[in-house]
Amino acid sequence: MNNQFLFIINDIRKNKVYFIWNIIQISIVCVLLSIVLQSIFEYRDVKSKFDKITEQSEIYMFRDETTDEKFDELLNDENKLHQLVELYNSVQKTVKASHGDILSFTANSNKRFYMSDELAKDIAQIWEVPEENKDSLDMISVSENFFQIYQLKIEGNLDQFKKTTEGRIPVIVGSSYQKKYQLHDVIYDSNDLGYEIIGFLQEGSYYIAPGEKREPVYLDQVIVKLSEVNAEDSVDLLDYFVTTYYITKDNDFMKNVVKQSKDNDLMDLNINNFTYQMNAVTEDIKDEMILNGSIMVILFAFCLIAMTGNILQFISDAKREFAVHMMCGAGKRVIMFRIIMQMWCMYICSAVFVILIKKASLTTFMSLALSAVYILFLCLLPIWILRRQTIQTMFKKSYE
Repeated sequence: MNNQFLFIINDIRKNKVYFIWNIIQISIVCVLLSIVLQSIFEYRDVKSKFDKITEQSEIYMFRDETTDEKFDELLNDENKLHQLVELYNSVQKTVKASHGDILSFTANSNKRFYMSDELAKDIAQIWEVPEENKDSLDMISVSENFFQIYQLKIEGNLDQFKKTTEGRIPVIVGSSYQKKYQLHDVIYDSNDLGYEIIGFLQEGSYYIAPGEKREPVYLDQVIVKLSEVNAEDSVDLLDYFVTTYYITKDNDFMKNVVKQSKDNDLMDLNINNFTYQMNAVTEDIKDEMILNGSIMVILFAFCLIAMTGNILQFISDAKREFAVHMMCGAGKRVIMFRIIMQMWCMYICSAVFVILIKKASLTTFMSLALSAVYILFLCLLPIWILRRQTIQTMFKKSYE
């Protein structure tokens, strides 16, 4: 058996160009297959979340079309501030008086978390911070019911999310932070204000923000804090109207808000429908699935043809050697083992590269499992060829 492994190593050495090329092909196919599977799961998950959220109601949001000139006026005019406060209070009163018929939640990603020098050094050890954001991190401020609405799983105590203790602001952070921090660790911003980590989001957590972008917003590297509206701050009030979503069967109350805002010469608001935006999100995911799937099928076909050709070429070139070994007592099973092990060595090397690239995830292991099935079927080729060959035919064909 030891001699057979030496033969396998020697075969790999002699055919190293084909061996490496096949490893590259299998790795690319596995990576693309993993991406396609991830897109499929993402599509199903997004669709499921959306269907559950809109099971009995629709989601609406305000779209702000206020001009820059009017926006500056809203920021600097004290009378406008009072009118904004009245409009905000009116919305809050209507939502509370609806007894659950109108449900609102906030997701404001317009904020940045400016890091202390110590935090910046820690983050640099976890992931590469883009040059344009080297001094700050992604942060969103959300309402307390945000996690329930988007069905986000949290490691930690969500009850502490709204409790500021000892001057420290409670935050929930993405899964990437777990590489450096633990529950109840405190991180500091550039003003030395402390933020206590009271929870970690599950890896791959995301939410859908049609008002911001079409694709899902992933939260692995995001800091999440409780949204608090300062009624004396015009920016907070203006942000509230464009970052708050409303789940309701009809949008009559939102039409009243739009009218009230225009009558008082405040914001120029319109109403956006979540379903329309959501359809765009799912269509983007489907387009990505089709594109990656098409590329994967082409590469898979090329890989199948190339590997099959390489195996046939190797068997043809080594027939005389196989015949000599069989004359010296080697059985066909030993020869088959020698060929098949080369293919599994290619697969193992490819699997290592794929795991390094895509990490250990469900989609990675599924793509590797499907590739293993492909290799398994490919192993039938040398078995079928060698079973039909005799020592005499091998010698004869080796001289043709």
